Parts: sequence; structure tokens; C-alpha cells
Amino acid sequence: MIGTVLRGARRALAAGVFGVAFGFGISGAAAQAVKLGYVEFPPYTQTDGGTAKGSLVEAFDRAAKAAGIAYTAESAPARRLFSGIADGEFHVFLGIKSVKEFEGTTLVSAAPIARIELNAYGVGDAPAVKAKEDLSGKAVIALNGYSYGGWRAWMDDPANKVQIVEARTADQALQLLQAGRAPVLLQYSLPMQQALGGKAAPELKATPVQGLDVYVVVSKKAPDAEALLAKLESGFKASQ
Repeated sequence: MIGTVLRGARRALAAGVFGVAFGFGISGAAAQAVKLGYVEFPPYTQTDGGTAKGSLVEAFDRAAKAAGIAYTAESAPARRLFSGIADGEFHVFLGIKSVKEFEGTTLVSAAPIARIELNAYGVGDAPAVKAKEDLSGKAVIALNGYSYGGWRAWMDDPANKVQIVEARTADQALQLLQAGRAPVLLQYSLPMQQALGGKAAPELKATPVQGLDVYVVVSKKAPDAEALLAKLESGFKASQ
């Protein structure tokens, strides 16, 4: 879901699971460090060469260093990550706070640390989208695993008559849109820019539909969860 992630941080596909040690002052077993969980959501959070990278990972690294927190980072599919935060397998997630699994199981930062813009993309005279209801009766390209801050759940409801065209990656989603498989693509702004690769696409139209705030979400089962959240909030403020 995270510099402007997300529900949505939201249920992105992961190619695999990667455990990577970061932070500062790490001593003893890495398992004793705080465990940051993330989904493959470039350019916000991603794994590159076995290393956790992305704008949100970099922001967390600065905050953790400022707070003197040692941590590891592990990529996981969204469903496993969200349930893992709830049961304490993962200690920290950077993303949206309105995840069902987080209800009653997490502590959340008082203020967002970043904001992500969700757009509806179309080609040429594609239908304008300003609200979920504008998608009713239409085919929509959506990345498998993304919840889009509640939009996916609404689209999955048969009563809303949305035909979802699944895509595995941002590149594939863009190709499907340009091939005319559906008139609308839901996508976040930075991944779309990355998919375009700097190429001009004058026929591509974007309509902002939602801004998603990114929070620090801490599992209540993390060791000293309240103190951990307080340290991270201070770390983010100090590293800005």
C-alpha cells in the first residue's frame, strides 16, 4: 500500500520471500531485530538483487537509524503479510491502516508518513472516473493483489457489475490498456511513470481518483509495541 503506499497496501504479488538485515547497531541473531514486512510494490517497496529497496524502505531505514532500531526486512504476498502483522510474524508495515486484519490487532502512527496518488487511466475518449460508481458496468484493468484503498472490494461485489481484467505487473496492465482490453486502468502514479519508462504517451489520459495516506502500522504482538511505535514516529520526524 506507500512518497508519497497503501491498501492497499494492498495485496500485491510477490515473486518470492526475501529476508534482508538492515538497521544499525545490529548484534546477536537477526531474528531479535524488528521485522519490517513489505509487498512487491515498486517503486515504493521492492526487492532488487536480494535487497529491500524503494522510497518507503529508504524512508524507514532513515527513521530506524535515527531511532537506533535494528531491523530486518522481508517481502511477502499481501494476504500473508496482513495476517502476519496481526499474529506478530511481522512487526511493522508501512501502508494504509484500513485493512480488515489490522482491526484490533495493530497500533498506528498518529500522522501519515507519506501519500500515494491513485489514478484512473484511459486511452483517447475513455470514460471519466471520479468515483467507484463510475466503474459500474465497465471492464477495468486491475493488478492482481491490489486492494486500491477499498476500490477492489467494491469492484468484486457482483452487484456493482464490474468486469475485472487481471494484470500481474504494471507493464502488463499498461499493455492491456493500450491493446483495448478494457477502457479503464486503475494504477498508482509512480508505478505508471515507471511502466512508461519516460516515453511520451499523449493518448493516455489520467484522472486522480483517490489519495492514500501511508502510516506506520505496528503489530500489537511486537515486543514493546507501544514503545516501538513511539520510537519510529520520533525517527520519522527526526529524519525528515
